[in-house]
Amino acid sequence: MATKFTLQPKPTFKANVTIPRAGEDDGVLTFTFHHKPLKELVELEKLEGKTATDFLAEIIAGWALPEAFSSENLSILLENYPAAMRTITETYYRELMGHREKN
Repeated sequence: MATKFTLQPKPTFKANVTIPRAGEDDGVLTFTFHHKPLKELVELEKLEGKTATDFLAEIIAGWALPEAFSSENLSILLENYPAAMRTITETYYRELMGHREKN
């Protein structure tokens, strides 16, 4: 059964992000993302005076880890798994723009 379409999307959505891990199989972490309107995203992408971590902190609402989501814990994740920056961002945009992979 199809879900009813609305002009206003839900404020958050979940997506699984595959994060490469050195010497191990890739890990999969479920993130809850903020659904940002296009105009708001354009402003966030400017990163004037901000870091890429600041950008991620704006689009991420939470994650499925025992440690609470916070800017500090996000920094630890990115420090320990450098490819996470790319895969989190790619997954967010793929979901937001509807470019999901088909089986």
